[in-house]
Amino acid sequence: MKANYGTYIPISTVDWHGKAVVVLFLRGCPFRCPYCQNYEILTEPNLVDINFLQDKIESSIPFVTSLVLSGGEPLIQKNAVKELARFAKKKGLLVGIHTNGFFPQVIEELLQESLADSFFLDIKAPMNDPEAYCKVIGCDEYNLTLEPKEVIENITKSLDIISKSKADLEVRTTVVPGLVGSKKDIDAISQFLSPYIKDRDTPYVIQQGLPENAMSEKLRGTKPFSREELLGIAKAAYPFLHNVWIRTKEAGNEHVNFEFI
Repeated sequence: MKANYGTYIPISTVDWHGKAVVVLFLRGCPFRCPYCQNYEILTEPNLVDINFLQDKIESSIPFVTSLVLSGGEPLIQKNAVKELARFAKKKGLLVGIHTNGFFPQVIEELLQESLADSFFLDIKAPMNDPEAYCKVIGCDEYNLTLEPKEVIENITKSLDIISKSKADLEVRTTVVPGLVGSKKDIDAISQFLSPYIKDRDTPYVIQQGLPENAMSEKLRGTKPFSREELLGIAKAAYPFLHNVWIRTKEAGNEHVNFEFI
């Protein structure tokens, strides 16, 4: 079996909060988010034998407890993801999946086969505005042929499937000035998420996008939101969600205490 391989991190403590993991980045994605940091692995193929990736997992096993599959969008390579997850499970590792939620059927299959322990799901924009969501995933700037309604339906289905499963879940929104991250955006996203994740106390993470590393040249001169600005934005998530975090380059992961912001 072949996998379209991007790169890997042998030991990471930031890709799954609280765990030391090996991270494999798989190429390809149906989206072209202008703020994407991994855009170099979205298009050009780099096919390798699956054994090559299994060897990388094996080399990290003495130092990690888990495997994270990221991208790009890893679930675009369903068979490779399943094979790598099976290998990791046989080695006693937990498996986490970073996903944009566009492939709910693959998520369902992974859960049915007990091949995923945690999902890290991106909600990129307000789900009540398909056209705005499509803008944030690059439909206009990169001439994607995605149907906005289908994008929203697929992501909603993915969220529903995961929220009803025993798998852990972290939901994330990356905020970038001029694209997404107003209090109105976070208010709408939090209201949408509340019925799915509030009872589970699922963490909702507002991530600091770094425009200087973005795929879109239009964003590269933009100044990122500061830590203080992210704390202000996070207020919009309350009272819909209580387990809210911010993630910044300067401070890492911080739980938001709404009593003090």
